[in-house]
Amino acid sequence: MPSDITVVIADAAQTLAIRAGLSLSGRVTWFTAGNLFAAHASIQMHHPKVIVVEAVFAESDAGREFLAGVERLAIRGSAIQLAARAQGRWSTTPYVGQLAGAESQAVAAAVNNGHADRLAALGAQMKGANTRRASRFKILESVNAVIENGQATLVNISILGAQVVSQPSLKPTQHVKIVLPDLEEMVRLTAHVAWATFEQPQPGMAPHYRAGMEFTDAAQEILEDYCRRHCSLDPLPSY
Repeated sequence: MPSDITVVIADAAQTLAIRAGLSLSGRVTWFTAGNLFAAHASIQMHHPKVIVVEAVFAESDAGREFLAGVERLAIRGSAIQLAARAQGRWSTTPYVGQLAGAESQAVAAAVNNGHADRLAALGAQMKGANTRRASRFKILESVNAVIENGQATLVNISILGAQVVSQPSLKPTQHVKIVLPDLEEMVRLTAHVAWATFEQPQPGMAPHYRAGMEFTDAAQEILEDYCRRHCSLDPLPSY
């Protein structure tokens, strides 16, 4: 269940202006665009009711990667909003998932030109779109993968990526090699880490990292077959 916390992520140069111009209720936690790891960890730990991301930063490569990681957390009841300045004041509009092609270019143009109303209109056009590009499936039985010669447990998987719990440290943007055990042959993949957070488990258990990663060379048919053999039939919900 989400808390009453609002998390705000913005470029350091915009933070003071947003603080002064945007009215936010409840407890507010601020993070700069240079401290995304801590922002992601805070979101995962506290389940904020609202996550506000400054719109120009959201259209950068780092911003899109960060938002994709937040979406993968799939926190029920947690809303993501974009903050933009138009006509001399700051306002927010709902974020509706990763945009592509013309929609993405139009959002960037709207933000850069200060047209918050155009940004809201684009959001309305995309309302209800699935924010996840491919269905993810829960692993039925424990699968011990090998990541960069270290052990990791597969949590869920799709044809585009996976979530793992890893003993070796993993860092965002890190490129890794993955080996997944299968019935006859090993499935070998490469991926980049989209997000990662350190977790301190219960006493007596070893600390570990939880990470989400995107495959960079995956064959769709191979992973579809892998999901059928090792995963539940029903995909995980997309919130």
